[in-house]
Order: sequence, then C-alpha cells, then structure tokens
Amino acid sequence: MEDQPHHSLDYSQLPDQLKEVYEAIEDELIWLHGRWRLYRQLYGADQETLDLLNNSAPTFFGMLQFLWLDYVVLEICSLTDPPRSYGRDNLVLRQLYEMLDPQRDADLRRELRECGRSIDEACGKLRMIRNRRIAHKDQRTALGAYQSPILGVSRQDVEDALAAMRAYANNFRMHFLGSEMSYEEFILPDDARSLLNILQQVQSQ
Repeated sequence: MEDQPHHSLDYSQLPDQLKEVYEAIEDELIWLHGRWRLYRQLYGADQETLDLLNNSAPTFFGMLQFLWLDYVVLEICSLTDPPRSYGRDNLVLRQLYEMLDPQRDADLRRELRECGRSIDEACGKLRMIRNRRIAHKDQRTALGAYQSPILGVSRQDVEDALAAMRAYANNFRMHFLGSEMSYEEFILPDDARSLLNILQQVQSQ
C-alpha cells in the first residue's frame, strides 16, 4: 500500500451522503496504522534496535516513545468517540452506522452494532487512560491514589483496539465496495528503518 493509497480507488458505489465521511474516516485510519507501524519499527523490533536508540540519544528517544504512544492512544479514542458531543458531529467510526438507512441497511447496522461492542471492549482501557492521564490530569491519579499500574499502555492494548477498528471499517467497506482495506500493510517511502540505517552508519564510523 502506497502513501495515501485510497485516492486511486473507486468509491462510486457508496451512497452520496456517506462518500465524503467514509473517505475521511478511512484516511484517518490508514494514517493511524502508518504511525503505529513506525512506532513498532522503532520500539517493538528487537533488542539490537533498542540498543541503537539508547546509544544514539537515550533521552530523546525515551521521551519520544512515551509521547508517540500517547498520541496513538489519543487518535484511537478520537476515532471511537461518540458520534456527537456538545451538539456537534464528530468524525468517528460510528458515524458510518448513524448515517445508514434503518430499513434498507438493517443487516449492516446490526453487524456494525456488534463491531461497536467489540470496539468498546478493546478501547475501554485506552479511553480511561486518555481521560485520566493524557487529555485530562485526574487529580487522584496524578497524586498516586491508584496503586495498580492501570494507566500504562501495552502494545497489545493498541493492537487489540486497531483490530476491532479494522473489523468495523471493513464490514462497512465490504458491504458497499466488495473488498477490504489492508490497513496494517501501510507503507511509507521513508519509514523508521531509514533513520535506523543512518544511526547505524554514524555509530560504525
């Protein structure tokens, strides 16, 4: 999958009222997977890669790791938020359900409701982290009132959330377009491996 791949695809089979919203959501989801892929290349590859980062700029890459992970959590939560807040529509996955015709698209709406429950389950912990630590500074959390490490994010937490989001989007996509999007195969022309190659060359000099 190339940079911004969906621009060359045919979305003419989508109902007019859904086309713009779906393309925008798909674009957000593609880039979310791209950013997560970069994160995994830097911090989820192997010990040799981590040693390379620590030997190059440990403070910078350590801080970047936490900031990057928090940003991914924010993106996941923003795409799985309620369809509306404070009287305004949000660009979220559930808009696809909201905009379907209740009679004509009854079967798809039922499938998306099931997918939505899976999203709620997979994103529950991330949403709590977003609300208590990232987007807001919950006082009891900040002062250490909670003894268990409930506000830590694992890579598996993110993987589970992304899988649930892919299932939701691809159920919708398969219904109207007859194909799925391989979000996890997003490829950038110069990704984190380009940086790692440069760091290796510098350290070998």
